Amino acid sequence: MPNRPPRTTRFRTALVCALGVTLLGLATAGCEDGTAASGSGRRQSATRADLATDGDGGKTLRLGEPTSITYKSGSDHMRGALRVTAVSVRKGTHAELKKAGTEPSDVRTTQPYYVTVTFENVGENSLHYPFLNTPTGLEDTNGVDDQPLITGDTEVAACPGKDPDDFAVGAKVSLCKVFLVPNGIRPSVVTYSTGDDTKRPVSWKVKR
Repeated sequence: MPNRPPRTTRFRTALVCALGVTLLGLATAGCEDGTAASGSGRRQSATRADLATDGDGGKTLRLGEPTSITYKSGSDHMRGALRVTAVSVRKGTHAELKKAGTEPSDVRTTQPYYVTVTFENVGENSLHYPFLNTPTGLEDTNGVDDQPLITGDTEVAACPGKDPDDFAVGAKVSLCKVFLVPNGIRPSVVTYSTGDDTKRPVSWKVKR
């Protein structure tokens, strides 16, 4: 009969091999998970609407800094992905509003501000009657959400904000929205809230 190592030695050898296989499996799984996560990160651009999950929700960005968000709105409730950038906040005049036929009743107690935001459709779906500008908000230094001026179909020449009827894939548009801020108070942050994270809007700090 061939010489065999003692039973104790065989048991130790088997145990070491089993541990080695287990550890190797765990290491391989870790590598696979890391690779998958990395790959998902690379794909989270704009080609997959379900991956653009408002990563900047709750953060305050600088004016001019873009962010990608999930978009769920429009007349067809189509899910999409947008790149949104708050570009500027500038003081308007009641004379401009009056010229457009939209002068508010509280003309003596408010100051109009024009908020301009750019939108780019970076998803896979065209959006029909998207209402892009509706979720744009403005918060003042008192932490109050200022009231937007509802213009209907009337355009304020100094602040054009008519949404496109159809927002095609790859399309880009700049829209302006009028807000009425109480006299003596200044705008603080622009907000935009849509998709799955409406309670944690993206914010842009207004320069003073």
